[in-house]
Amino acid sequence: MSPKIQTFRFEEAIGRTVKSTRGRGVDGAGSPGLNVVQFPIDTGLPDINLRFGFDQIGDGFFTPRHRHNFDQFRYVVSGAMNLAKGLDLHEGECVHVPEGTYYGPLNQKGPVSLLVIQFPGPNGAYRISDTEKSAAMDALKAAGGFFEDGVYKLPKPDGHSLNRDSYEAVWEQHNGRPITYSKPRYETPIVMRPQAFRWQPDPARPGVETRRLGTFNEYGTSVALWRVAPGTLVPSEVLAAPELRCVVRGEALYDGKVIDAKGVFYIPEGLRTDPIECPNGAEFLVFTLPMYARAAWEAAKARRALAA
Repeated sequence: MSPKIQTFRFEEAIGRTVKSTRGRGVDGAGSPGLNVVQFPIDTGLPDINLRFGFDQIGDGFFTPRHRHNFDQFRYVVSGAMNLAKGLDLHEGECVHVPEGTYYGPLNQKGPVSLLVIQFPGPNGAYRISDTEKSAAMDALKAAGGFFEDGVYKLPKPDGHSLNRDSYEAVWEQHNGRPITYSKPRYETPIVMRPQAFRWQPDPARPGVETRRLGTFNEYGTSVALWRVAPGTLVPSEVLAAPELRCVVRGEALYDGKVIDAKGVFYIPEGLRTDPIECPNGAEFLVFTLPMYARAAWEAAKARRALAA
């Protein structure tokens, strides 16, 4: 697949309701589903199942303490998201949950809206899609089991049950092999409070100020906020690493297309962009993904194959 620059208005995203594998009650009956709006981003790399979208989580949503074999960031658009007992993420705040790092339990009080990005981390484990997850859940239930409070339970003839973490059971059902986790690079999720950061001028982009919220892992995965002054024309450029840019306030004009609030740019490395116009100003949430530069990803994939 050849990489290409992609832009999406918010209404071009695909919406659906998703049931959590770790919801409260039998088969998640005691927890609300997730209303998910997902952008059909194609990284150009067949191994990369990147998910970026706008999630709405209802009051009462629950998951037990758990971990993932992929990286993720969450940015609160409105409301507050519970991350663990005594820890909430508020509007305009961001959290990075690296692969292998435990977090939770989550007990959501009130609705919250989030921008969420999930993607294979440095360990390169496959991140299953919502469609694949749903099919695997159906297969596990057809085998006689059920999901309860974050655990997949398969009754045995002796009256006991074989219990497994629900997401791990789903991942293994889809992939046909045991799940593995990298050794955690970070002990806890990293919560970022952007209001405590100063805006700094971007010397390469006149009219743009940045809040550099964090850079992580050996590849330098990073997240930042951009504030673009009214009338600014962000110049044409060639990136060294792929970037995902989401408009969080205002709007931008690219190649004649208006990218509104919650609209998205995906820009692979090595391709020259057109200028980005912001006649009335805008703010962006920007993720830089150096490990998804094709040469870096292929080299890492070869190293993992040799180590296997």
